[in-house]
Amino acid sequence: MPVDTVSSPPIPVTAEELPNPLRGQYEALLLPLFPQGNPAQSGRAEWPRSDDASTRVSWRELQPVDPRTLPPDAPDDRKYDFSAIDKALAELDSRGMRLMLRVLAYNSCCDAVYPDNTNIAVPDWLQRIPDAVTTYAAPSGVTQVVPNWNSPDYLAGFEELLAALGRRYDGDERLSVFEFSGYGDFSENHIAYLRDELNAPGPAPGDSVRMLGYYSQYHDQSITAASIRRLVTANVAAFPRTQLVTTPQNPEIVRLMLSDATTAKLAAPVGIRSDCLGVDEPLPAWADDEGSAYVKNADPLVGLIAQRWRTAPVITEWCQLPAGGDPRAYYEKGLRDVVGFHVSMTSSVNFPDRDATEPMSDDLFDLWSRANVFAGYRYSVQAVDGTESEADGAATVDVSWTNDGAAAVTEDWAPTYRVVDQSGAVVRTMQAGVDLKALVGIQPRDASGESPARATATDPLRVELAGLRPGRYTISAAVTWQQHKPNASHVVNYPPMLLAREGRDQDGWYLIATITVPSATG
Repeated sequence: MPVDTVSSPPIPVTAEELPNPLRGQYEALLLPLFPQGNPAQSGRAEWPRSDDASTRVSWRELQPVDPRTLPPDAPDDRKYDFSAIDKALAELDSRGMRLMLRVLAYNSCCDAVYPDNTNIAVPDWLQRIPDAVTTYAAPSGVTQVVPNWNSPDYLAGFEELLAALGRRYDGDERLSVFEFSGYGDFSENHIAYLRDELNAPGPAPGDSVRMLGYYSQYHDQSITAASIRRLVTANVAAFPRTQLVTTPQNPEIVRLMLSDATTAKLAAPVGIRSDCLGVDEPLPAWADDEGSAYVKNADPLVGLIAQRWRTAPVITEWCQLPAGGDPRAYYEKGLRDVVGFHVSMTSSVNFPDRDATEPMSDDLFDLWSRANVFAGYRYSVQAVDGTESEADGAATVDVSWTNDGAAAVTEDWAPTYRVVDQSGAVVRTMQAGVDLKALVGIQPRDASGESPARATATDPLRVELAGLRPGRYTISAAVTWQQHKPNASHVVNYPPMLLAREGRDQDGWYLIATITVPSATG
């Protein structure tokens, strides 16, 4: 038999983190990974690197100059101040990382000090336009300047901002994800703080269709369907080459962003960015509660968002533990939801021990650690012993590909085989037949979280022997980076994917089999 399998030990899912792009713990808000980001955890080993970080930037920071004072043909560099984004992109690129970006026009907290005791995230010039914003006196004593989300002047200004950001960054491969921006507290598509603290709720359920153009049942929405269409159109038009994600709190935004019409305009289906891991489920209440009108009426949107967890990135941020909450139950829920909702990424901030002054207990660290290790994809490859054969001038062997992660890869990676002769020359290169984007286990949402369900696919590999000189050849497998934007302004390349198996060579390939071609073979 000319072909022999080579077995390398697998790396168990609980044994070692495998940093790869768009998976696992990321540097949220450009803050360091845990545990190394907390001096109280200095007794623990540092978490391996991340390839990703996120930041959010206010409209106020991006456009201090009133555009009405500039000539109509003024270039974007005169209209906007891109320095904060440019700096983040450059610093991350120097570390081999990419950026996830969100732009906000209001955030209800959490600065230590507010100049003039005023919380404002829109430019001063916008505040001076009649009816573009509303000013509230918050119980904290801090004046809150909130955009009027349906104001034509607000919408026009934010549309122009999105267009400028797209012109500058959509072709930049250092920008991996852009989050739907332009509405709500922190651009998270709800106004719960206005409802709860500023006595400014959205319409009641019975009035919502008439006033907003869609049904809203929690008094936490005030943007109309017409305004949503404008912002969706602007976000999609600005970033057709960049992965988009959206928070799911507003059902009408989800409906439009996840629609087939939107998907057709983009490089990839829109993903989900979910807040409050550990406290709230990633699925919003309108799509999950039995009492929700969307659930009771079997709105197709409920099924659409439930399916999207398996086909697009799910990026989460941990939530502060509520007063009196049980830390163990919190981390258990976070772990369970990472597995059950196919979460791709977990944040480096907001969980209870992130800024603790005492070392994290071993049992809680184990739960937290597993949530991060399980998040995203975790592929492995090996030739299947006993499937080797030779027939019709070819050596064949089955190759098993597995995914022990909670989610599938969503970017373009190419599983590939190559045949190398004794001199080190590559004599054959073949694309694998496995679709890694579809290789993810079916996981019940109420799973215990012990581990994600394994997904396995078998790929028959055939190596033609004709033309190979007598000698010994090695067959290796790798998953190579293919994620590129057309006409990119900055190009990012990553080495082959880290797989959950020993035996990776210096070029990122994993030996799976050998071929011996005898002298009689011509």
